[in-house]
Amino acid sequence: MKTSFLSKSIIISFVLISIISCKEKSPQFTIEGTISNADSTMLYLERRALNETTIIDSVRLGKDGSFKFAEASLAYPEFYLLSMNGQKINLSVDSTEAITVKAPKETFASDYTIEGSSSSSKIKDIVIAQNKLSYAFSDFNKQYNDKKISQEEYVTAVQSAMEEYKTQARNLIYSDYNSPAAYFALFQKVDGYLIFDPFNKKDLAVFQAVATVWDQYKSASPRAEHLKTFTLSALANIRNMANQEEALKNLETAEVKDYSSYYDISLYDRHNQKVNLSSLRGKVVILDFTAYQTDFSPARNIIINNVYNKYKGNVEVYQVSVDTDNHAWQNSAVNLPWVCVRIDERAGSDVLQKYNIQGIPTTFLINKKGEIAKRMSSSDDLATEVQKLL
Repeated sequence: MKTSFLSKSIIISFVLISIISCKEKSPQFTIEGTISNADSTMLYLERRALNETTIIDSVRLGKDGSFKFAEASLAYPEFYLLSMNGQKINLSVDSTEAITVKAPKETFASDYTIEGSSSSSKIKDIVIAQNKLSYAFSDFNKQYNDKKISQEEYVTAVQSAMEEYKTQARNLIYSDYNSPAAYFALFQKVDGYLIFDPFNKKDLAVFQAVATVWDQYKSASPRAEHLKTFTLSALANIRNMANQEEALKNLETAEVKDYSSYYDISLYDRHNQKVNLSSLRGKVVILDFTAYQTDFSPARNIIINNVYNKYKGNVEVYQVSVDTDNHAWQNSAVNLPWVCVRIDERAGSDVLQKYNIQGIPTTFLINKKGEIAKRMSSSDDLATEVQKLL
């Protein structure tokens, strides 16, 4: 029996209606709201996945500033961004939430309100705390450069500000380990460094708690596996660091010597190229023995960077890491503009013994002739001492 043209049209129409109907019935989340004073401005919705951030939708706002995005729900919580003119609002979406956001265009990223997502509201609190910490770092940096505070006061101020953030973040995390906001709070950074230090035992306990809960209740999320792997790696590195600290203690009984002549070092940098300390002869060199997997490292590297930039071209930095984990060292050193090398042996290596390293951090200043001019003490100001050698 032949099918008439009319019958075929009815069948095709029915199929199309069914497809559209199924699409409309698929689980979705919505993000809608209004942005005041934003006529003709583009608003973007971005998905912030584990390894990349991509634009998934956009709209040009009208005079009333209203918008609405509807996207298919995922099987796990995910992070999203509302982006406009370089300003971003962080959101988390779980299942079929209907989220409402209202904000003015001028202060889009700070003066917004959220309804329909408790985790997104908590994320806003974290973002504000992280911004406060960043501003504090900039202020301390300016005060230190203007010589209004000493190096010791600078380090103390930085550590105090970081602890203030951690206290607020811990309270949020402890209130609900299961919340996406808990994961978000753990991985916030300032000046490129994680605020929660996975190699600090107190901070690691927070990572462990969140990792355990996510592994049990959010195993479908790629972030659950990431957090588990990240935490286990940190635990292994801490065990290695314990061995490292024991080796350092064995050096404490050694007699402190004043080196009057240059003593060369030859180690591999993060590009796997051997770099000799002697290759920097002709410039003042900051020879710094450190470990990036420590609480003091971020603030200390900011101080060194200030001096490095101030006297650029006349001063070099040769930073020797005793970090036991090569991958962690590579990640930490990637953004540093100076020579970063690593001792891949136990801390009782020949280099550390020759320089009589009694603890980390330890810094030497080497003059232009390649002679050790000073072993820095905790009360010395790095910029002042470097200036004396120029």
